[in-house]
Amino acid sequence: MNTVIFPTGPCVLTLVVIAMAFDLHARRIPNWLVAIALIAALPIQIVAKGLQIGPLWWIAGALTGGLLLIPGYLIRMLGAGDVKLMAAVGALLGPRTALEAVLVTMAIGGVLALVALLRKRRLRRGVAGAMSMLITMSADSATAHTEHEHDTARGIESLPYGVAIALGSVVTLMLNA
Repeated sequence: MNTVIFPTGPCVLTLVVIAMAFDLHARRIPNWLVAIALIAALPIQIVAKGLQIGPLWWIAGALTGGLLLIPGYLIRMLGAGDVKLMAAVGALLGPRTALEAVLVTMAIGGVLALVALLRKRRLRRGVAGAMSMLITMSADSATAHTEHEHDTARGIESLPYGVAIALGSVVTLMLNA
């Protein structure tokens, strides 16, 4: 396991808790929050890894965190704020731990989505909608819908994925402590 040194853990924890609060309240993750985290992550990585490796670790972590969520954004299952938040978390954690955080986040996000569907008693419709979305995603991209219109048209409420990112990041921090 990789160890997460101070101040990385508290910075990640602060970032994801604030982002989760915004996502739950407004269904948005503010760009200023992500920008501050990305800016703060560079000196943190330089202190942790050195001047030669730190910037590489910073960019590799951001790319690992962000790029792995891009497919979800492209098929409109995630918002751009979710992708940017995961990139900021990755920049703080570095590429190895960012990969772990993304995988844990995806697992938690899947469980949260399943629970939401079961609570609404829409499991069959949700699975059918997901299959339909995967089959017709290229045809659907030709029409311009906002995320809310897209979800409403399918009869599915949006899930604040910032919660999954927060939980996945915290679990990853605990596993690497």
